[in-house]
Amino acid sequence: MSIHAKRLGLAAKLLLAAVSMAGTVFALEWGARSLNLYTGFFLVPGGGNCLQRSGSLSMEFRPSCIGEMHETHFATNALGFRGPELRDNATRILAIGDSCTWGWHVGQDESYPTALQRLLDQQDGAGRYQVLNAGVPGYTSYQVLVALREKGLPLQPSIVILAVGFNDLFTAGEVEHQIANERRLMPVLKLDDLLLVHSTLYRWARWNASGGNKPTGAVRVTPEGYARNLRAMVELARAQGAHVLLLNFWHPLTKDAAYRDALIDAAAALQAPLVTYDGPLIDVVHPTAEGYRLLAAEIDKTLRAEGWVR
Repeated sequence: MSIHAKRLGLAAKLLLAAVSMAGTVFALEWGARSLNLYTGFFLVPGGGNCLQRSGSLSMEFRPSCIGEMHETHFATNALGFRGPELRDNATRILAIGDSCTWGWHVGQDESYPTALQRLLDQQDGAGRYQVLNAGVPGYTSYQVLVALREKGLPLQPSIVILAVGFNDLFTAGEVEHQIANERRLMPVLKLDDLLLVHSTLYRWARWNASGGNKPTGAVRVTPEGYARNLRAMVELARAQGAHVLLLNFWHPLTKDAAYRDALIDAAAALQAPLVTYDGPLIDVVHPTAEGYRLLAAEIDKTLRAEGWVR
């Protein structure tokens, strides 16, 4: 047999093996879908949630996107913020934080930044101020600090409203280490995301291999780290000439008093006004649409008492 014939025979065998393997994988995937295997929950870009990977933030919203996250419909502007496009010649108020800022389970026009915008427009004339909603669900104080530095302060806001904390205490592993590891493994993560979105069999295998994504026992940010991040955010914003208002969503009887106390202590030490939310809630954390309207009114009142808007 000639060398050419041997090569053709080897190629045919390899092709047959590849087709056989592909058929096996297809059959297993079809079986996994037919059996409706439980695959847990993975927060990955895709599925219409407008998320994308970020080397410095882990996840961020894609610019100019219409999506849905946990039954919350939303749209992002060219900056990836929830809300309308950036306007020129308007005094900017940057609202930055986690899902309590973003507006969990409320409509596009029902978050507190939007409610505050309506109040300012009514009292000071449309176009004078623009409130930017830079909240992102799931962000810790560390991620908000990075987002403030990389995305928020370059917009030269006159006022920064900070609200963050609940995600710091989740026992999902230290967030700075997580992001550093993700940055090193970004190509692998993107392949993992692709398979998680499109393969039931892969999701099932990943879920079981990870032990159901059980908590690691380490909080994402310690109370001490939370206090440092709060101070760093306030000092960064003030160094850029912005006034800073802090929001407190912690329940007075919370079991995680160390975080609540860190916020209260930081506000006092930095002489930053602190607005505490005690209105109606959708769950144990997030305000209702009516609650956001009440909060916006309290923020507006505080901004005027400080002389920051007039």
